[in-house]
Amino acid sequence: MVSIALLGVLLYSIYRQRLLNNEKKILLLEQEALRIQMNPHFVFNALNSIKLYIINNEQRNAVYYLNKFSKLIRSILESSTVKEVTLSEELKTMNLYMSIENIRLSNEVNYVEEVDPSINVERIKVPPLILQPFLENSIWHGLSSKKGEKEVLVKVTKIADEFIQIDIVDNGIGRDAAMKIRKNKSLNRKSIGINLTKERLRNFANQYANNYSLIYTDIIDEEGNPKGTKVSLKIPIL
Repeated sequence: MVSIALLGVLLYSIYRQRLLNNEKKILLLEQEALRIQMNPHFVFNALNSIKLYIINNEQRNAVYYLNKFSKLIRSILESSTVKEVTLSEELKTMNLYMSIENIRLSNEVNYVEEVDPSINVERIKVPPLILQPFLENSIWHGLSSKKGEKEVLVKVTKIADEFIQIDIVDNGIGRDAAMKIRKNKSLNRKSIGINLTKERLRNFANQYANNYSLIYTDIIDEEGNPKGTKVSLKIPIL
């Protein structure tokens, strides 16, 4: 009986230690994600863009975007203290993020959100800032080198009782052309953010005994020319 009791205590201690290690790993992932979202390039570009409004005496625009920037920073800092946020909060934060990033492209990007009316965005939980790396890729790799109309669509649909799908669609230059441009640049902004996001999604999905999926699709016109990229995220829900 004593041996069985000692064995039980040992097994519980091992289980407890693994649980603590997993929680520590998730916390470190969230902190690393925050550091990437708050990278100095983004902060510098945003403040520099707002500064130009002040220099050009566009007081209304300066106040408008400074207010959005402060809300975004507050939202990012608050997100660093929680493991999950509502889908509603995530979409609001992404709207702020796109407003700030759009300044750099002279507000040429038309950002659109489409949410299935049957989805309760106040109830569904997602990891905070999970969409940001994909939106950043759409801007930096898909749209920044494109001429003419620029658009990013975030579409949320319910594909099953236990899953929603979030599509991030841009009408940019396509992945092949973007990759060629990236190879000529010394700074690669993609790998760290996306790989970290995959790990965060994997940890999040484990709570639901389901898995997530991440699919990239090249959008091709009738003549076989690239006309954009679609990223599809399948995320488990309660």
